[in-house]
Amino acid sequence: MKLTSKTIYFLLWLFLAFPFKTFSQKATLDLAAAIDSALQNNLGLQSAYQKLEATRAMIPMAFNLDKTQVFYRHDKNDIAENGFSNKVFGISQSLQFPSVYGKQRQVYEDITMVEQQQFYLTQNQIIKEVSQAFYTILYLQKLEENYRFLDSLYQQFSVAADRRYDVGETNYLEKLTARSKMRELAVRLAQTIESKNQTYVKLEQLIQSGREFEVPDQVLNPLPTKDWEKETHPGIQYFQQSINWRADILSLEKQRLLPDLHGEFFRGTNTGPNARIYPGIQVGVSIPLWFGAQKAKITSSKYELVQTSLAAENYGFQLANRKEQLEIELQKFQEAISFYTEEGQQLSKQLITQGNQAFKGGEIDFFQYVLLLENSRNIEVDYLVNLQGYNMTVLEINYLINP
Repeated sequence: MKLTSKTIYFLLWLFLAFPFKTFSQKATLDLAAAIDSALQNNLGLQSAYQKLEATRAMIPMAFNLDKTQVFYRHDKNDIAENGFSNKVFGISQSLQFPSVYGKQRQVYEDITMVEQQQFYLTQNQIIKEVSQAFYTILYLQKLEENYRFLDSLYQQFSVAADRRYDVGETNYLEKLTARSKMRELAVRLAQTIESKNQTYVKLEQLIQSGREFEVPDQVLNPLPTKDWEKETHPGIQYFQQSINWRADILSLEKQRLLPDLHGEFFRGTNTGPNARIYPGIQVGVSIPLWFGAQKAKITSSKYELVQTSLAAENYGFQLANRKEQLEIELQKFQEAISFYTEEGQQLSKQLITQGNQAFKGGEIDFFQYVLLLENSRNIEVDYLVNLQGYNMTVLEINYLINP
């Protein structure tokens, strides 16, 4: 069978027009996989985890003894029994009061707990942003479907209006109206597609998987709210651990007023006849004579403890207030959703059914028929807009961090 030149050109056009659709396929991504990918790959979260581990590794630093001194001393006034001066070798060690080391360890453990709560806050923020991006893509997919339908509808209407105007069956105003609506819907469709592409980029920025993916079309329903206790909220826990940290710092600064301890062990001898070894020990305490600097640290730590306590109280108040605001906003969207489920959805279907019957029966013209279909779709679009607002508000409540 010999291929004609037209057939060859047609096959070449098909290959150039659809070069990748047949051979490449993007991986599908559900919400659970998106969140899991973000928790594993997000560099910001990995950075927060490394900071947590760095503070955890600092805990052994609490037992920070000063360096041990090894010394040699020769004093000609130190005369032994054989009439020769002794040469003394020894070691000495200084240390803070023992309870200071225990309190220092508690402070380092407090820092670790603060960083751990900060890590949980960062984790919650990423989960929220991934969920918001995922459901925004689903919303824009549904919105795109409606705008594609209306765009196609008004393209047909514009062509029909042009023909009616050419044969004198309608006026120039209807022709302009049709073209204006066609352009309006084309712009809305293009904007929706760009918004969807932008949200895909945002989702990739969060999950950082390094591969192409797509969110499959699925039913979009109102999300459930999660009940969380104020006392167990990671933000509240963060401030509670910060208060513990500041309180332990204050206690540590007070304990540093206690005396330091000092001890020496040494042995003296000489190279004369009948030389003997003279062992000895020396212990003592170091008592500060000037307390001004340490008292200033204690005063500063008291202010920091009060400041942290006030910040915690303010955060708790703002958190509860913000949650109440979001719940009121949620009710606003719920009213619109309830209208759609109770009346709007059925009304939209009736507009399409009655419009089809009236148009086929000649009771309405094409222009009126298009308006009925647009009104039906607008009910669907309004529902999607309110559903998107509802779901975004639910996610804000479920993962509320910054009031």
